[in-house]
Amino acid sequence: MYKPTVNLGLFFNQTCSLCLQYPQARAGLCHRCLADMPRIAPACRRCALPLEGSDGLICGRCQKRPPPFDRTFAAFAYRFPLSQLIPLIKYHGQTGHLGWLADSLACALQDNTDDLSHEPSQALPQVLIPTPLAPSRLRRRGYNQAALLAGRLGRDLGIPTDLRSLTKPKETAHQMELKGEARRRNLRGAFSWSGPTYDHVALIDDVMTTGTTVSEISRLLKKSGVGRVEIWVLARTPSPGDH
Repeated sequence: MYKPTVNLGLFFNQTCSLCLQYPQARAGLCHRCLADMPRIAPACRRCALPLEGSDGLICGRCQKRPPPFDRTFAAFAYRFPLSQLIPLIKYHGQTGHLGWLADSLACALQDNTDDLSHEPSQALPQVLIPTPLAPSRLRRRGYNQAALLAGRLGRDLGIPTDLRSLTKPKETAHQMELKGEARRRNLRGAFSWSGPTYDHVALIDDVMTTGTTVSEISRLLKKSGVGRVEIWVLARTPSPGDH
């Protein structure tokens, strides 16, 4: 069961991290901002896209063409304010938002414990693995937001973070500039794995769009002997895309 090592609900009278007006209620946000955060519910358990019908089901696309990962969990839909905050975090150094966003993801995972009872494995992942940046891009940006997110989330949930085993030695074009098969070609052979054969890992990223990046990494991890790969992201773009 997903139980943070700290009580994420006790923030006393600190100000909301988003509106900066009202007292925090949970995960750094006030009741109003918590209620306004965009959610995807119900969602497919494999790819986290919106799903018509009951929660906890698998969408037709994933049934017809299962992705290489076993489960996806997204705390929010990629709409306002996430659509403005995440670019500020990635490209403008406003990494302070990652604290309350990581806490929100931890709380959402904790709230989702009942759903986890249907999973083949209810155990926590052995490690959290952030999606890596190529060295040249990391030098230009100065930080990897996925690694910062994984570190905070790992502290919240009491799970170690593996920052070394998954690397991206190959510089590639920005995925947002490409579509379909071009996205897949762009990432082919871009990642490298040098870690142990874990039974269960969670791949951490800020946003999942088409799923091409996490699919490429998941194939590599499975080929390297990793048993179960989950995808944990802050936000999911709620529109169809390629796995």
